[in-house]
Parts: sequence; structure tokens; C-alpha cells
Amino acid sequence: MDRDRRGRPRQPDQERGLRPLHPLLPPEWTSRAIRVAMSAEDWARFDALANEASLRAPTQARAHGEAIAGLLRDRLRPAAGPTNWMDWERQKTIRLLRPAN
Repeated sequence: MDRDRRGRPRQPDQERGLRPLHPLLPPEWTSRAIRVAMSAEDWARFDALANEASLRAPTQARAHGEAIAGLLRDRLRPAAGPTNWMDWERQKTIRLLRPAN
């Protein structure tokens, strides 16, 4: 009895079937099922990002992952701020001296 590439047994008369539905993930990728709730407006924006990513991704799950990863990369980029420590000190002093509203 043969086995498919995931190790599942095939029946002697089975010529097709038991094929993976999606291509294998690269070794550095991990798949997780998550449940997410957002407003309809946010879902529409997410779907637009995922549709854009689907041009590069072989599956919808990977397109969703690329959309989320892109959002995370944008969010975790350091904010544009002073590169000189004196500018940083000046901005800190201004924030501290600004009256609280």
C-alpha cells in the first residue's frame, strides 16, 4: 500500500485523492487558526489588502497572512523622530513644560 506525501495510506485501487489541498508552507512559516472580530468597514479594508496580496500569494490563507504581516511591519517600524540626542532632549523638555489640559 502506497502513502501520499503526508503519510496517509492509499487503497490499492485508489489512483487519485488524498492530495494536499494547499502547497506546503516554507519551513520558516507557521499556520494558526485565529478568530477575529472587526467592524464591517475594517473588514472591507482588510479584504482590500488581502486582495492586493492575493496577486503574489498562492492561497487565500497566505494572502491574509501577507496582509497581516504587512500591517505589523508598518506598525512596528520606528516612528520618524529626532536622530540627534539634543533634539530628543529638547522635545522631552517641551513636553514636560507644556501645561496639562
